[in-house]
Amino acid sequence: MKVNGVIKRTVSGALAALMLLLAAGCGKGAEPAGILKETNILEETVIFKGIEKEYELLFITDTHGVIRDGEAEEAVAAYAQERYSQFCNGEGMDSQAQFEAYIRYANERQVDGVLLGGDIIDSPSAANLAWLAGQLGQLNMPYLYVPGNHDWTYPWEYMSEKGRQDYLTQLEPFTQGNTEINSLDFGEFVAVGINDSTNQVSDEVFPEFERLYGQGKPMLVMAHVPFLTQSVLGHAREVWTSPVVIGGGNYGGIYPNENSSRFVDMLTAADSPVELVLTGHVHFYDRDSIDGEKKVLQLTGAAGYEGSVMLLHIRAAE
Repeated sequence: MKVNGVIKRTVSGALAALMLLLAAGCGKGAEPAGILKETNILEETVIFKGIEKEYELLFITDTHGVIRDGEAEEAVAAYAQERYSQFCNGEGMDSQAQFEAYIRYANERQVDGVLLGGDIIDSPSAANLAWLAGQLGQLNMPYLYVPGNHDWTYPWEYMSEKGRQDYLTQLEPFTQGNTEINSLDFGEFVAVGINDSTNQVSDEVFPEFERLYGQGKPMLVMAHVPFLTQSVLGHAREVWTSPVVIGGGNYGGIYPNENSSRFVDMLTAADSPVELVLTGHVHFYDRDSIDGEKKVLQLTGAAGYEGSVMLLHIRAAE
């Protein structure tokens, strides 16, 4: 099937040396045992109009990395201990080892860029942030990072102004100094990351987004929270008890504010340069188009902590 330039979807196995398997389940506090494990990589091929070369990008989302730190303040240490065992794949690998395996794979595969779709860490603890900096510092290629709701919040400081000032700003080293919008220019196309982790798009996104949009280059847009498609909303209603998709408020989604509606209108305008939207947040894979004057493909990545990662092939039309 070909939808907005997508020509195929494949799942490939036998990609050895991607995973480290824990000696025991992560809920038992095991450390990585160094045992190699094969896994599946979801591969997507998307056609971008106006490019000539082929690109490979690794899309990782919702790994929820948790580094336990006994020296952290009591509430932070207790929260990490509580959350650690919740983010573990079926083979017992913890979220830390899982993400580290993805970093190694990106370098071994020599992808052109790594796209990080939010909730890469499970809270903004000093230990998590230091570990994240160390991992991203090992990449041999550029990366693009958008905040997820867990990257910068704690339950006791959730989406608060204090949390924005104290914690969201801690992500600036990973977002080119701007947590609302940042980008990677691949020459023939541009990848743009925007922050919708509050379940809405902020007005701070638009000046830079409009500048990039106006260049006319093909665009890949990455956000954390998905935008409305029939498929992702329907599945999300089955999985989650609260709205987790921007749009479709009458049907169980999040009512978009003026900024979010404006942003979606730009994505799907008849002359929009946007070829692809990447999102995460819902912890399941989805593939559907955002409807508008132009249909724009949205790929939603499954939870990285469960061992799911997407290898994205960007190709020219034949």
